[in-house]
Amino acid sequence: MTRRRLRTLGLWGGLLLVMAFTLLPYAWLVISSFKPSVEIFTQTPSWRIHEFSWRNYQWALGPTGADLGVYFWNTIVAAGSTAILTAILASMAGYAMARYAFPGRRILAMALLLSPMFQGPPVMIPFYRILSALRLLNTIPGLVLVYLSLTLPICIWLMAGFFRGLPRELEEAALVDGCGPYRAFVRILLPLTLPGLAATSLYAFVVAWNDYQYALILTSSTNAKTIQMGLAELMTFFGQTNWGGIMASGVLTTLPVVLIFMFIQRALVQGITAGALKS
Repeated sequence: MTRRRLRTLGLWGGLLLVMAFTLLPYAWLVISSFKPSVEIFTQTPSWRIHEFSWRNYQWALGPTGADLGVYFWNTIVAAGSTAILTAILASMAGYAMARYAFPGRRILAMALLLSPMFQGPPVMIPFYRILSALRLLNTIPGLVLVYLSLTLPICIWLMAGFFRGLPRELEEAALVDGCGPYRAFVRILLPLTLPGLAATSLYAFVVAWNDYQYALILTSSTNAKTIQMGLAELMTFFGQTNWGGIMASGVLTTLPVVLIFMFIQRALVQGITAGALKS
């Protein structure tokens, strides 16, 4: 019993150290976002807020400061559209891969696994030329198309694992009761894969939200730039650095992802582990 307790205490102690190492910088970021610059840069750092203020957030979102509201909205539209389209397309493609034996299915599965190796700088110029030919360069729909190429391969693989874990008798019973294949898929199977849909949607949202390199190359106007581009431009804003405003901008940038994780973390873990194990 003593050895088991020591092992448990050591495990919890290690987890607490990792959490402290991970969360303390973010806690300092949040607290500093409510401080004026005079309090942020002191000889003796302090967690106390002597002069609580919302001015940094007003500067980050207001038109007289960084005006990140437009970039924030652009990113929500791009990431939200990517998440919704990924969930829809990955569920249909995953169902096809799990249920139908068609020529080249194994090759397609391997291609999906290997496709993340061919992302980033090697495909920047092809993406640029394709979007330019389609007149989608410097637009949010163009970014969404590029983000789908990042999210769909992994999400199709995960959803295929989910559908493989569902018994075929469910579909056969639905077909006997008069449901067509499409209706059986929508009414019977999709509700059973909600954890997988939550996992794929969140994965796609985070990938699109955190992207910087594609937005840097494929966007140049305020109507299409994302929040990551806005943060990068703040470092030399008007020739000076407003660290309080940058910290407030950092909090605003991470807040949506943190909130989503808080609400659907259980479905996310269940979806990723179940889909991976059943694949």
